[in-house]
Amino acid sequence: MQDREAQLRRRVARLKRGRPGFRFSASLRGAITAWVVKQRERGEWWCELSRTIGVPAETLKRWATPRREATAVLPVHVIDAPPAGTVTLVSPTGLRIENVAISDAIAILQGLA
Repeated sequence: MQDREAQLRRRVARLKRGRPGFRFSASLRGAITAWVVKQRERGEWWCELSRTIGVPAETLKRWATPRREATAVLPVHVIDAPPAGTVTLVSPTGLRIENVAISDAIAILQGLA
């Protein structure tokens, strides 16, 4: 198993060397994923796997987690919102006006400004 880990670590290091924004090839990603799945079955921790081969733990988790099938988009019926009720207005100075319509509250605020 040590040989496999060393081989994956070398391939990852070679890929990273001097290349910001690199991408893993499908074959390397598949090899890493297969190795990760086996190691997780043996009880290895994500952070330990990450350190061993030099790939972030979150990336390993994402690759090793089976993808869910896409869900269908369902139609949505939009209805007019019911008319708003009343509000309570409290000014910074402590003035409190209760049970006023929103349009009245706006007028009051504009008058206070």
